[in-house]
Amino acid sequence: MALLSQAYGRVPRARPPRRAISVFTAGDSSPSKNMDVERKNLSECIFSMHIDGDSTDVYHPIYHYASQVFASLRQPSKVEVLTRKVEPNPDPPNLPEMEEKVKRKIYDLAFSTLKYQGLLEDMLSESGYYSYDAVIDENHSIIMVILCDMLNRKFVKRPYKKGEACIPYVQELEEDLLSFSTKLNASLARNRIKFQASSIECLLPENIRQRDEKGSNMPTYAWVNQLKTSVSEVTEALREEGFSMSKTWDGIQDMENTFALDGHCPNVLVFHSGCKEDLTSHELVQEGKLVLQDKTTCLGPHSVKQLLNEGDDIIHTNVGSGWTTAHVASLTTQDQCTVYGFGVKGQSRVDQVNGQMRKLEIENVKLIQDNIFDVQHTDPRFKNVKVVLVTPQDSRSGITNPVEYMLQEGDDASLLKELSQDNVDAEKLDELVSKHMDLLKHVMKFPKVQAVVYTTCSVFSEENENVVTKVMDYSNNARLPSKMPFRMIPPLIPLTPRDLDTQKSSKFLTIEPSEVMGGCFVAVLSREGKRLDEALSAADIIARAAAKGLCDGPASKKDDDDDTEETTESSKLKKKSSRTTPRGYPTAKKSVSARYLKGYKGGQGSAEKVVVKSSSSGQQKKVKPVRTAKTETKLKPKPKPKLKPKSSPAKQTVSSSAGPKVKTKHDSWAQISAGHSLLMRSKPF
Repeated sequence: MALLSQAYGRVPRARPPRRAISVFTAGDSSPSKNMDVERKNLSECIFSMHIDGDSTDVYHPIYHYASQVFASLRQPSKVEVLTRKVEPNPDPPNLPEMEEKVKRKIYDLAFSTLKYQGLLEDMLSESGYYSYDAVIDENHSIIMVILCDMLNRKFVKRPYKKGEACIPYVQELEEDLLSFSTKLNASLARNRIKFQASSIECLLPENIRQRDEKGSNMPTYAWVNQLKTSVSEVTEALREEGFSMSKTWDGIQDMENTFALDGHCPNVLVFHSGCKEDLTSHELVQEGKLVLQDKTTCLGPHSVKQLLNEGDDIIHTNVGSGWTTAHVASLTTQDQCTVYGFGVKGQSRVDQVNGQMRKLEIENVKLIQDNIFDVQHTDPRFKNVKVVLVTPQDSRSGITNPVEYMLQEGDDASLLKELSQDNVDAEKLDELVSKHMDLLKHVMKFPKVQAVVYTTCSVFSEENENVVTKVMDYSNNARLPSKMPFRMIPPLIPLTPRDLDTQKSSKFLTIEPSEVMGGCFVAVLSREGKRLDEALSAADIIARAAAKGLCDGPASKKDDDDDTEETTESSKLKKKSSRTTPRGYPTAKKSVSARYLKGYKGGQGSAEKVVVKSSSSGQQKKVKPVRTAKTETKLKPKPKPKLKPKSSPAKQTVSSSAGPKVKTKHDSWAQISAGHSLLMRSKPF
């Protein structure tokens, strides 16, 4: 006790005696209606009563549940650290069925208490509310939650409404704190003077304060379920109900009831932040035509869509709330594609996600309760899987509104504890990185997989580009000789000039947290090509590329079996120069066409013929080249094309019928993405 007395210097204060817990409604005068219950069974009594109120009201049931959430996530107090009596936190509570706005109030209050935990405990000790020998008991969490709400209300007494559910032990503690409001307010003033804080928010760490400022006015995003409706029908319905459509995102900042089309995802709508409550109960949302979801989770599904061919299946490694899996499925053909979802635990959770899919009229999602690491790569169920969407359980360090994200994505409440702290747990970050790398290595071993889309909501390079680079190098070094390596390609998403100015590399997409959206990372790992013994002939590849507009088709059909046809170096150069390839499209020596074109090797003035013979088994074997004699008559060298002077990457000029046109970074990124999209679609899957 001497140590605590020196730490706080307080005189013991008598605490009010424990009383029986009862629940009644404000305005009830008959004591016979009160129900004596145990605190652990209080939930049934509270939510058997009518709970209502304005969005600014915080009432006793919210105090009760917010204290349970806070108790499961809080850090040890100073008293517990000094006395070395740190006990493990209880498990997070399972909240009963309630309205989403009530649940949001509960988690908002618990998260705010976590952020101000140190300040609130100092106020309780400095004001004398906690004596020097105070022992942390089960009332500590509810006291902290009530004090945090009083802090937000500037210690103004909360008015009671008739019919509001009241809990006597909560009301008793609330009145006890109000009696100390003057001393508590004085303690707050001393802390603000000590740290020169102009507001309460300035007492928070810098990174937490900046995140709260960005998330306070974050727009509301929703994607259109194109299986039940279309973007034009949804926009028309919103206009009829009084919403106005803006051409740019800047137009929705100043006016409520406005929306705009997103620039990255064509089926995503952006609403004013004040439309959140109205959209939650909107008819379009209730019918499954419009799905509210954070935009950071929408970039992955659209990257997957651009990599699909007809008949390709998809694996999603972490279903979570199910909305991202549903978004991927809504962008596919229902009868030609199957989406396999992993990460669903328990039959009740499976039934819940399947219910969401039925509401959205999605029929091609199959949920698998097995751990993805326990699945064999040769499992016949996944023989047609060509694209994998990897959405790991990352640090969520790029999220600007943790409570909203947790409710939408079904994340664990421990997310609030991690994002309420200023420092980063290095050990946990290393553990997450190791799990991400193991997951990527595992999915890249599926034999038919041609592309892996890796997305995170993290701003740490350890979880983003470092993971992708290390896994890609490991996979390519450890691959079988018959397997083609993976390479990183730009995500097939159109970018705005603002996005291009902030990109660290052209191989992946990085978005920093801002007032527009949270931070995220998107990378695409694509296999370079098929195995050599499964490759098509050169004529088939050229014909397939010509059909997709990648190059000009052959003038006349030639016999594919004539593999011993001789060509000269000049004809090879002419054929190579006649290829028309989009700017930014990979045309290196490892490209598909270059690997399979027949021709010669040799130096200047000489030719080296490649002779191909057929063995008894029907397979073709390449014989050692035979060098021919030099020709006496030298070929007329082909004049070199005149090179245009290089310009800056930001501005390049291209010829057009309308005259010279300035080419921006956005055009280059779009052209590169289009080239890679055509490359993926032209692969002989």
